[in-house]
Amino acid sequence: MAKICYILRGLPGTGKSELARHIMSGAFPTGFGAIFSTDDRFMVDGEYQFNPADLHVNHAENLRLATEWMQKHSQVISKAHCIIDNTNTQHWEYENYIKAAKANDFRVQIISVDWQEEDIPLYAERNTHGVPEEAIQRMADRWEY
Repeated sequence: MAKICYILRGLPGTGKSELARHIMSGAFPTGFGAIFSTDDRFMVDGEYQFNPADLHVNHAENLRLATEWMQKHSQVISKAHCIIDNTNTQHWEYENYIKAAKANDFRVQIISVDWQEEDIPLYAERNTHGVPEEAIQRMADRWEY
């Protein structure tokens, strides 16, 4: 059996969180897993409250939680799925997740959710956290393949 860390990449509104839930639903009943999203660190009393000043701290906290989860499950379970559900537009944004996964004997699977430049207005409409079109465009402009 395998322990896998799925690192999702994609612009807001492209379906990363939906994909994470689908991966997780396939992990049961034979496996165990968890989804880690920096967006969850911005939840306050059930409401999403984005504050750019907290971005660095919340990313660090998400990495810490995912790393601790992988450490805890590295030896005691034979099949586990750790899913990193962030935009990960540039390689440096997820390299520490790769290091943590490998250090804990998790295979790494990077999944880029396809997106099209002309669909950015659609992504702005359908993302669940109200990320505006201009911000999504900035993410698209810095995307590393």
